[in-house]
Amino acid sequence: MTYVSDGLNKTNDLQIAYIRWSGTPTLNTYMTFTVDQEVPSTFITSLTQTNTQINLPAGHYFAQAYIDYTRSSATADNCQFAWFVNNSLSGHYGASDYYYDNPSPNTTDVAETAFTLDTTGTLKLKITGASGSTLTLNDPHCLCIIWRTTK
Repeated sequence: MTYVSDGLNKTNDLQIAYIRWSGTPTLNTYMTFTVDQEVPSTFITSLTQTNTQINLPAGHYFAQAYIDYTRSSATADNCQFAWFVNNSLSGHYGASDYYYDNPSPNTTDVAETAFTLDTTGTLKLKITGASGSTLTLNDPHCLCIIWRTTK
């Protein structure tokens, strides 16, 4: 897929990575990534820090993380998660359904961020809030989609 920017007659390729995330969603924990597919195959330069850090080349990005979980009761075991670009909080958080329950229901299940890297950079997904007991992530259904255009 390509797009043309206004008036510049410059075409950029759109690249995509499909990633699963897992781990124990407790407060201040970084989640673990598994790369399932990327187009082109050299999109993500590497995973480091025990697969909790995605290393990316320069470019313009949009990333989304989706959660799938099981909890012990209807309103217990909740978490909030967010993207960190170069170790700084970025974008809009995601959460299990009942993490913010006022007003009810307040669903915020997708964490999203758009960012630009002028050089290489890192992307992490961190649990930024937790309530109740630890909920269980349903692997392989916690997904990340990352789109990139070259800079």
